[in-house]
Amino acid sequence: MEFRIITYNIFGARLTNGRELARSLKKYNPDFIGLQEVDRNTKRSKFRDVVQEMAQELGYHYHYFQKTMDFDKGEFGIAFISKYDVKNIYIHQLPGKSKEKRQVLAAILNTSKFKKKILVVNTHLDNSLDNKNEELDDLFAAIEGFKGDVKFLCGDFNLLPTTEYYAKIRKDWNDSYFQGRDLENKKNSENRELETPRIDYVMVKKGTDYKVKKSFYINDDSRDWTKLSDHLPYMAVFEVE
Repeated sequence: MEFRIITYNIFGARLTNGRELARSLKKYNPDFIGLQEVDRNTKRSKFRDVVQEMAQELGYHYHYFQKTMDFDKGEFGIAFISKYDVKNIYIHQLPGKSKEKRQVLAAILNTSKFKKKILVVNTHLDNSLDNKNEELDDLFAAIEGFKGDVKFLCGDFNLLPTTEYYAKIRKDWNDSYFQGRDLENKKNSENRELETPRIDYVMVKKGTDYKVKKSFYINDDSRDWTKLSDHLPYMAVFEVE
């Protein structure tokens, strides 16, 4: 069965709003959206609950926000939106000295569509490379404690594929970017190399039975994507039993 994941750093929705962000993604029919840099009831977002707005516009009933810090008379953090009900949620705080307390937010989906238990992990890693090994070790240890037959890891990792830290992640995780591409969209038929600068990822734990049908940064002609965020949404479409 097909399983469609989008990871998207939405820049606090400061350039737009939750409903417009959701409308931009609707035609891609995502099953799960991992969001980073999410405002909740902040002054700059006009005191809106951005992820709730997105979920309502998509017609999805399950969403969850996890605060990383108080901000602008509201909250700032990461979130997810799921087409399916969620059986369990895992939350874990990563080590670090920054004001923003980096979080791991994971969900086990509650659906009979798949034979196996699907776990999706969303995170936004620190932009500082200081103590990055400690942060990654803690992330991996946390995920080991999360139940799930098929484990996906998505988010803004704030590190390039040419770094030693990316290589460390790849020891146990497959990068969907190199396993599938959208051949129907000429904008996304580029040669994919390690040197291609990117920090947004969807990965799958090695040893998992799956197939990547396609993967691509969403950058179609339907709108000016630079007016929504300083990141492009990244999508990976999987075949999972």
